[in-house]
Amino acid sequence: MHHVDKAVRKQAIEHNIEVIKYGVQLGSKALSVWLSDGSNFPGQLNFRTAFQNTLESLQEIYTALPDDWKVWVEYKPYEPNFYSTTIGDWGQSYLLASKLGAKASTLVDLGHHLQGTNIEQIVSLLLMEGKLAGFHFNDSKYGDDDLTVGSINPYQLFLIFNELVEGMDARGMNHATAIGWMIDASHNVKDPIEDLLQSVQAIKIAYAQALLVDKTALQAAQSNNDVAQAQEILQQAYRTDVRPLIAQASLANGGALNPVEAYRKLKVRDNLIKERGLKTVATGL
Repeated sequence: MHHVDKAVRKQAIEHNIEVIKYGVQLGSKALSVWLSDGSNFPGQLNFRTAFQNTLESLQEIYTALPDDWKVWVEYKPYEPNFYSTTIGDWGQSYLLASKLGAKASTLVDLGHHLQGTNIEQIVSLLLMEGKLAGFHFNDSKYGDDDLTVGSINPYQLFLIFNELVEGMDARGMNHATAIGWMIDASHNVKDPIEDLLQSVQAIKIAYAQALLVDKTALQAAQSNNDVAQAQEILQQAYRTDVRPLIAQASLANGGALNPVEAYRKLKVRDNLIKERGLKTVATGL
């Protein structure tokens, strides 16, 4: 998108427009864009020109969006380029989304931050500005590890959901479908379906715990600058075991009490392998 050769940029633009056409056929309503553009050496590119080229490319893609579509601009501080990334942080993504228009917003991937970044604060501000596209949920220890959601830092996940609940209430958003919910994980040591089951469970737990936060008491503690009480209120909700409630809701909706255990007992993986094997033989492929 930022390449110095306009013909190369045009190729990337046309690829995204082609993706939109496929998306329409599939019933999609959004295009998620993450760009690996960047540099590995000082002086390799002009930062301003790279950003402007990226904006112009995204503007062409934005123009091609159907009326009821959105474009979600994702950011990442490093990898595969390590000196600079053209959309390296939420501020650069927000700037692009603001310049593009109302159908553009910023996508937050939990692993796309430098260590120690206050992701919950980013979520709060993007939500405040109406520019939070949604999430790629995962977890990380060092960088873009793409680990199972909640497997490393479940407290941070809870704090993110606390800001989500508070911010959505403040904006009068009475349903969670106003933003995109995606799991972006990559593993080679786990059954991927089991990982998804664990990730969904972690998201449900964090969301439920955030709903337990006494917002009135927390606002009072904040207004009184009562730091200790504010911590007590948050951690009281976080330390509440909401798993029985989630299990009850799952059973009421035809789900399993223990999703991973049920998945294994029903031999879903084995049955899928057999089913695909039969299809492969039948088609001659």
